[in-house]
Amino acid sequence: MPTKLSATQGGMSLVSLMVGLLLSMIGILAAMTLYKNLVHASVEARADAAQDGQLASAMLSLQLELQSAGYGIAKTDPGTHLQLVAGPPRTLYWRYRSAAGSNEFVCRGFRIEDKDNNTRRELQLLSLPTASCNASGNLSSLLGWSSNVIAEFRTSAAAPNLPAIDITNSVQTCFPYGMGESANHQMVIITADNAARRVAANAGTTMPNAALVYNFCLPNL
Repeated sequence: MPTKLSATQGGMSLVSLMVGLLLSMIGILAAMTLYKNLVHASVEARADAAQDGQLASAMLSLQLELQSAGYGIAKTDPGTHLQLVAGPPRTLYWRYRSAAGSNEFVCRGFRIEDKDNNTRRELQLLSLPTASCNASGNLSSLLGWSSNVIAEFRTSAAAPNLPAIDITNSVQTCFPYGMGESANHQMVIITADNAARRVAANAGTTMPNAALVYNFCLPNL
């Protein structure tokens, strides 16, 4: 007599396949989310490092130029040879002799300029042809300045605000070149938001630390 087939079916059911597919999709979505977060953090870290690196590099270039301010010139009114213009753009001008006893003067400057509807900020070193520079003229009134961009910052969806950067100058007791005896000299102070402060400002949270401060003690003024 023919045998009766068993009603029990072997293999996987449709329900188990659907459950497995669901679990796989959850795992894939979790992995993709983790990857996205890692890439986002990497991009932000790179942008933050680039901002702080640009500031440090720009301040080093500025220091090399600014230390010469007033060289070879009698210490008269410092406003004649070091001039800060509120702007905008906020600009610092200075002059010095090209060599001791020379009648040739060098005029230089540093400018913070916002462009493209305040979506881009440039830090610029300014120079003036030697023929246009003189011993006593109003530096901001001299014509023919050219600029060289030494740092640049841009806004983005993640960072819609540009880093705050400011220049001040006053007479203070300081050590020229960080050594020697302290004395009263003109000091230029530049404050700038580092990357962490910029992130906090964009997020509307409390600033995590103090702004970067660069002090330039000018021995010739």
